[in-house]
Amino acid sequence: MSDNLKLWNSVCESDPKYLKKVSFGSRSFTAIDPQYQVMKATDAFGPVGDGWGWHADTAVHQLSNGDAAIISNVSIWHGSQANVFGPFPGCRKLFDAAKGRLAEDAPKMSVTDGLTKGLSHLGFDADVFLGKMDGNKYAADTKGGGNEHKEDPW
Repeated sequence: MSDNLKLWNSVCESDPKYLKKVSFGSRSFTAIDPQYQVMKATDAFGPVGDGWGWHADTAVHQLSNGDAAIISNVSIWHGSQANVFGPFPGCRKLFDAAKGRLAEDAPKMSVTDGLTKGLSHLGFDADVFLGKMDGNKYAADTKGGGNEHKEDPW
């Protein structure tokens, strides 16, 4: 019997208290608290910087309309830094020219986006990415008690 899904099966289920529903217009999805994912990866691999970690290559891109985007290409390693995979891009709007507004948290949020996507490829919180947390049961489980994390992880 193959052990290829051993890690996946050990990290694929999410604790609903670390999830929340997010809506943007007609689009709706379930978001995972990124600190929860770091905790799960630490449980699986060991402390950040020792058992696992990531490298981010981040760059600002000026767009023709005056906006600026920040893109972070995140590569994740575990076991040893030689065991690396990725990169997984994360992107955020850094500057909105029409509003004259800078998004101060955009750099870290772009890294978080890439890290979340990379961890999903290892199976972390696969139930969310497979759409298993989007039904009525999820809504009932988290009603009134959901995620208290204030920063939007997306």
